[in-house]
Amino acid sequence: MSPITPEIRASAEIFTGDEVCKEKAKSLLREHCLPDGLLPVKDVEELGYVKETGFVWLKQKNEITHKFEKAGKQVSYATEITSYFENCKIKKLSGVKSKEMMIWISLIEIFVESPTSEKVTMKTPTGISKTFPKEAFQA
Repeated sequence: MSPITPEIRASAEIFTGDEVCKEKAKSLLREHCLPDGLLPVKDVEELGYVKETGFVWLKQKNEITHKFEKAGKQVSYATEITSYFENCKIKKLSGVKSKEMMIWISLIEIFVESPTSEKVTMKTPTGISKTFPKEAFQA
């Protein structure tokens, strides 16, 4: 079941259309000191943002897979992605998976230690995390 309730929709800024939503996603990432290429989504239908809580959702027409060449990572983005944005951090992330060896593993958190940090860390539900150069995720 989707966490995007009518109450959440009522308190959110909602954007529609691929170009507008992609630009808003990049803007939110930059605003929270994260690399603006972390969400390389396509055919975005809707992006919602609740400023008071940091809750963000993104809906796209199809699930996509993207390879971050500089990080050597393949990442899958579902048709619905939800998360909470904080300064230097995306937490309670759903709808994003990273391919490790032969299996897909959900990512639940992405963060940088500080606004000037050159490293991005991605964390799984098991507590395992990997760190990559921030530049690997710049748009």
